[in-house]
Amino acid sequence: MTVRGTGVKGFAKGRAFVVNDRGQRNPFEDIPAGSILVAKSISLSDSALIDFRNVKGIVTEEEDHDGQIHVLASGLGIPAIVGVGGFVQEIVNGDRLLIQNFDVIVNPDLETVNGFEQMRSEASDQLTLDM
Repeated sequence: MTVRGTGVKGFAKGRAFVVNDRGQRNPFEDIPAGSILVAKSISLSDSALIDFRNVKGIVTEEEDHDGQIHVLASGLGIPAIVGVGGFVQEIVNGDRLLIQNFDVIVNPDLETVNGFEQMRSEASDQLTLDM
């Protein structure tokens, strides 16, 4: 399953860490290393609760009208795909996710993963300067 959003494009591969419960305790604690954070929305005040050392990318249901997620992701150097609508409700903790430019791919097959790795490698080569 693939969906396209807007935001900060890039490449990321990891397991979904889905935040649904915004109860009393910190819903962002215990994010495993290499996770892609999936939530209805994320605010700047939420960012104080998140250990971004463990986050490779962000996916949100709501649009980023005030640009908070854009600023946050750009500053961290990670991709953030926003405005994917009800698609977020179909993702569960542990799903394998790929962020490829503005696309989010859930539980990709081997051929898709290989294509992703090729595109990521080519993009990385374009950013490398030989001096």
